[in-house]
Amino acid sequence: MESATARATSKRARQKDLALVSVSDFDEVFHAQAPQRIRLIREGVRARDVKDLQERLGMPQSVFLDSLRLSTATLNRKASKQENLSPEDSERVLGVSKLIGQVSEMVRRSGNPDGFDAARWLAGWLQQPVPALAGARPLDFLDTLEGQGMVSDILARMQSGAYS
Repeated sequence: MESATARATSKRARQKDLALVSVSDFDEVFHAQAPQRIRLIREGVRARDVKDLQERLGMPQSVFLDSLRLSTATLNRKASKQENLSPEDSERVLGVSKLIGQVSEMVRRSGNPDGFDAARWLAGWLQQPVPALAGARPLDFLDTLEGQGMVSDILARMQSGAYS
């Protein structure tokens, strides 16, 4: 069981400036306070970090970028110039990172997370038809914040056993 001191230290660590955090730091993104995530969105996610996120997911680049309505050419150009994405694009990318963090937290709370790759698991699950979405794939809802919220709610219901 975590001590009060460890929890306080952990909370302070999560409150660090998210501008220094990559979207591949799933747990940091998931546990960050909303104002911190908003700041990261407004500053823009580094384009290179989006490429890293896609690699961590193990999903084909075209599938991942299409699901977020991101242009491959624009992403590659921005990555080569070390530029950030627009706030609108950053918000969708950050949402995927937050979903991975949610899965990671679910597994941590449910048992032994050793060897579990939340990013790879989520990538596979996103591409499968889900009854709670009338047989649609969760991947097809990642292009909007509302859709990402629906996906997050389904994941939470899966953990509670109320999955349909």
